[in-house]
Amino acid sequence: MNVLLCGGGTAGHITPAIALYDKLKEEGYTPRFIVSEKDISIIPSGYDFNTINLKAPGNIVKNIIFMFEMLFALFQARGYIKKYKPEFVIGMGGFVALPILFLAKIKKIKIFLCEQNSVPGKVNKMFYKNAEMVYLTFNKSLEYMPKGKVFGNPVRKEFFISNRESGRKILELNNDSKVLLVMGGSQGSLKLNELILASLKKILNGVDDLHIYWLCGKGWYKNVANKINSKSFKNVHVFAYYKDMSSLIHAADFTVSRAGSSSVAEFLAVGLPSLLVPFPHATDNHQYFNARELVDKDMAYLVRESSLNADKLSQIIIDNMNDKVRLRTMKNNMLEASYSKSDIYIVNDIKSRMS
Repeated sequence: MNVLLCGGGTAGHITPAIALYDKLKEEGYTPRFIVSEKDISIIPSGYDFNTINLKAPGNIVKNIIFMFEMLFALFQARGYIKKYKPEFVIGMGGFVALPILFLAKIKKIKIFLCEQNSVPGKVNKMFYKNAEMVYLTFNKSLEYMPKGKVFGNPVRKEFFISNRESGRKILELNNDSKVLLVMGGSQGSLKLNELILASLKKILNGVDDLHIYWLCGKGWYKNVANKINSKSFKNVHVFAYYKDMSSLIHAADFTVSRAGSSSVAEFLAVGLPSLLVPFPHATDNHQYFNARELVDKDMAYLVRESSLNADKLSQIIIDNMNDKVRLRTMKNNMLEASYSKSDIYIVNDIKSRMS
C-alpha cells in the first residue's frame, strides 16, 4: 500500500515524518516523502523521496512568484500521484504539502494531517475539514481543530536505541559528570549565544564537574569558538551543529533551548528537563505555546527572551544542575506522559480507518 508523506520547509516538519516513515514501513506500507529541495539534506540515506519547488507566499513579489510556482507544483504533484497511486496521503505541514493535499482532495484520496505546533499552520488549517483525522502534538491545538487526537509528535527511532549510558560513552564522560546542553534551534540563536557567553563563568563556577555542549549554529560558530578558546574555558564543547542528537540529548542532565516542536518532542521522549526560551518571531507565537504546555505539567521552565538576562539564566541553570531531586521530578513527569509512542498511536489509528 503506497503512502505519500508531504510537507517540509523546516526540520520541524521533516523529523516527525522520518519517524512515521519508519513505522509505516515496519507495518508493511511503502512510504515516500514529497519535500522541498532544501529538505533533502535532512533526510537520511535510504529513504525514498521526490521534491516539489514551492516557496511560501509573503509580500507582493513573493505572492506573484508563489502563483507561478504553484502551477508547476500542481503539475509535479499530479505526476507523483499518478505514478505512485497512494492509498492515502499524510500532510506534515508547510506549503510544499499544498499541491499534494489539493489534488488528493480533488481525487478523493484519503487525507491525514500531523500538526506539530500548539497553533496549527496555514496549510493544515486549510485542509482540516477534508482530513480523515488530524494528529496533534499539544492539547492547545484542540481549540483550533476539535476533531483531532492528541498523540504527541513522532520521534525518530534512534532516540529509543540510545540511552544515558551509551550517550555518555560516546562523549567519553562518566555517569557522575553533569552535562548541560545549549541549543538555539537549527540555525542557532544570537540572543542565547550572547547570554550564555555572558553567564558562562558564573555557571562553571556554580556547578562542579560540569560539561557544556553548546550548539551555537553555523552562522555564530566561529565567533563563539574564538571567544571560548581565548578565555580557556574548560569542558565547554562548541559545535555549529551536532549530528548524533539522540546520544547528546540522552547524555544531558538539563538543556537551555528554543521551543521548536521537534526539539520539545525529543526532550519529552527522553525525559530531559529544560529551560525553554521561545523564538519570539515564530508564526502565531507557537513556540511560546509549545513551551507553555510543558510548564503547566511541571516538565520544564519557560522564560521569554525579552525577560531573560545573564543573571537569571545562570541562576536557573545552577539551581537545577545542583538539584537531583528536582531534575528527577521533571524527568519522571515527561516519561509518564508516554509521548514516546506517538508514531505507534498514529499509524495504528490510520490502519483502523483504512480497514
